[in-house]
Amino acid sequence: MSETNTREVSIDRLLGEDSFEGLVVAGLDLEGADLGGKELVDCTFERCKLQGTRWQGSRLDDCRFARCDLTRMQPRGLRAHDVRYVDSKLMGVEWADLGQFPRLAFVDCVLDFASFVGLGLRKTDFVGCKIAEANFFDLDLREASFARSDLQGSIFRGCKLARTDFSAATGVYFDPAANEARGAVIPVETAALIAMQFGLHVAGFTAPARGLPPAAARAPEQPAAPRGGRARR
Repeated sequence: MSETNTREVSIDRLLGEDSFEGLVVAGLDLEGADLGGKELVDCTFERCKLQGTRWQGSRLDDCRFARCDLTRMQPRGLRAHDVRYVDSKLMGVEWADLGQFPRLAFVDCVLDFASFVGLGLRKTDFVGCKIAEANFFDLDLREASFARSDLQGSIFRGCKLARTDFSAATGVYFDPAANEARGAVIPVETAALIAMQFGLHVAGFTAPARGLPPAAARAPEQPAAPRGGRARR
């Protein structure tokens, strides 16, 4: 396994070799690159352009992406263990068909229009993120944290939400009948929106001027898995 640093690495070497440990990559433009079939351990990517990169069959252990643009990256087939994304753009990414037991964390990231489908993401951090109109379908999100995240227009369906912490999040709505919601920790605004959607009147609370959130509408059962974009409503 190669050991290198940012002064030594080049795009050709990164693409040409299959395994690295302790790699630090800064400022490289890898847009659209095929990064599949690689093994990266304790590696850091900083300020890199990684839009549309493909990661099929790669294994990432204890890796970090900071201030990177990973818009519409393709993580299908990626084995990710202790991978942390910080202050990065991950818009329109379809997180599905990852390797077994992925361990991910997202801090201060933009995850608009992303889709998370059929994954075990227990105890995952989505902290301080913008997650507008994203899809969360058939996930284990037990004990996950959405602290300080904005979930405006995002849809949760078929998710396990026991002890999921939405208490410091904004724009949160989900249908308790379409999820395993018992034990989820939600803000007062979300509780009121859920009650109003079921026809209840909540004293001291009025609906937003623009009406109930779009995600409050129940979607058909057994939806097809989305392809990296906003769900049809």
